[in-house]
Amino acid sequence: MGFLEYAWNVSLQKDNLKLKIVLDPLINQPVFTSDNFGFTANLPTARFLDEERVSFLGYVFPSDTNGKGKVGRLFRAAVLHLTAHTLLPLPNDKIAPPQSSESKIKVFAQSLVSNVLVNAYIQKLHPDKLADLAYANALAFSKIKRAERILTPATRIMTALLSKVNVGTVKGALSPETEKTVNELLAKLMTLKDAFTASLPDTPANLEELFDENVESITKALEPSGPFLEAPSLPHTEQTGLCSIFTETAAPSDLEVTGFFRKSLETIGGTAPLEGGVDSFWKREQEVEALQAFDSEQYQEAKREKTLSRIRQYIDETRFKAVEFPDEDYSQYMRARVLLQGGSRRLLDSLRIAQDALDEDPGKEMGQLDMTAVIQVIASKSPATDVFLKDEYLSKSFAWSILFDVSSSMQVKGEKARALAICVAEATKELLMDPGSWTFFAFSDKFYVLKDSTEAYTKKVRARIGGLKFGGLTYMPDAIKLAGKILSHRFDEQRVLVIISDGWPYGYPDIYNALTESIDNLLKKGVIVIGVGVETDRMGVFFKLNAEVYTQQDLIKRFSRIFVNASAAALEA
Repeated sequence: MGFLEYAWNVSLQKDNLKLKIVLDPLINQPVFTSDNFGFTANLPTARFLDEERVSFLGYVFPSDTNGKGKVGRLFRAAVLHLTAHTLLPLPNDKIAPPQSSESKIKVFAQSLVSNVLVNAYIQKLHPDKLADLAYANALAFSKIKRAERILTPATRIMTALLSKVNVGTVKGALSPETEKTVNELLAKLMTLKDAFTASLPDTPANLEELFDENVESITKALEPSGPFLEAPSLPHTEQTGLCSIFTETAAPSDLEVTGFFRKSLETIGGTAPLEGGVDSFWKREQEVEALQAFDSEQYQEAKREKTLSRIRQYIDETRFKAVEFPDEDYSQYMRARVLLQGGSRRLLDSLRIAQDALDEDPGKEMGQLDMTAVIQVIASKSPATDVFLKDEYLSKSFAWSILFDVSSSMQVKGEKARALAICVAEATKELLMDPGSWTFFAFSDKFYVLKDSTEAYTKKVRARIGGLKFGGLTYMPDAIKLAGKILSHRFDEQRVLVIISDGWPYGYPDIYNALTESIDNLLKKGVIVIGVGVETDRMGVFFKLNAEVYTQQDLIKRFSRIFVNASAAALEA
């Protein structure tokens, strides 16, 4: 269980279609956005600075068991906070407002009001999870600058509001006027929180109205304090823009964090025991889960590197810029899979019928008599003539490789192309029961490993399919050569290479001749090469065996027919 799987285990939102969780090693704070389907939560990854230190959300911890446990708390806090947002009964543009179209003050106000509702939601329905949020709040508060050191009045008052809502206190001293404004706004926010908490699990009829009223109150109260140079936020919450309110000092001591932790836990609705340090709030299994996520990530990284190194030995014979694994996005896979509408099952049924026809061993009508069969025929007075001993039959062995074109030209096909690729992959998974007998790759001017022969068709593989981005040139000859190299090392009775593309190789001179050469080389080795054209007849220009696919019905009928005819011809040869 790596960190992505860990995030889904922790997530309060279990609908893969409504929420997309993505790990992004290039960010230091979560990014939360909305789209036509729902929401996307981009989470930072933990990074090892060296053998002794690990970094997460801008904090640095020792890379020992204790440090990894702290990273686990912060990771859970970020996941809980962002995924609770998706459960708020509000329009998407209020839960995750597009920052580019809003002023900094309004972005801050909407984020703050949303966070108050998130705290209320977790307090009422998941009180056992408040400790993670309180720890993240405490750690952030320990690094917030004192109010006197925040020079911009607007930033100072926004920081004070953040602190009051999440920790219940302000670091440093505020002017009497600022403190009065903060307390008045806080009182309104707590009224909103109490009304929302009291109604759960139902929703207040006027929640959207109350949300807008609080946003307007914050905006009006803060406007005289402008200019607004930033919209501050806590490191484990959604990014709202630039943020300069934190010091660059070393991580605070556990003793210092303990006091802030207790204060925050009480503020957001939890109950702190009278005795015991911060570590006593978590069960041992929670800490173990975090350690398992770290260990799994390291193991998976080593496994990925081993797979890539095995494939890279062939890359010098191609023009590919790199061989790599794509990002993982399980929700995008699920969103594309919705378009299948049972297509993979129908394709599987069609392929199984074809395979059964190839594997059929008809009864012999000559040879040595099978006495048991003879007695049964005589007793039943049946006209059957298949009463001779059959030769021992060994089922044929198959090896498949699927290539999916993800170059720029395929982008116009949208998610339909991804859905067709999923359809073929899932039918192959069921058709070839041995996971080691098939592989799945994608290509542009890079070569992507989706499923290696050493792994099963797991959720991680599905997430890679969802994580594919369309872009780049179309090095189809090189993809066929590389996949063919891997496939040609198989000793199966029948080897099949399926290419899913729009039939437009592009990227270097004489690429058409290179494609013809790559295909011919595989055919000479006895590999069956099938081109599947996505909404095009272009594949017929290069592939003798090809299917034009405009609908799933086309894929089911035409691909199955080509497969059985090609397989029969290959077996006869």
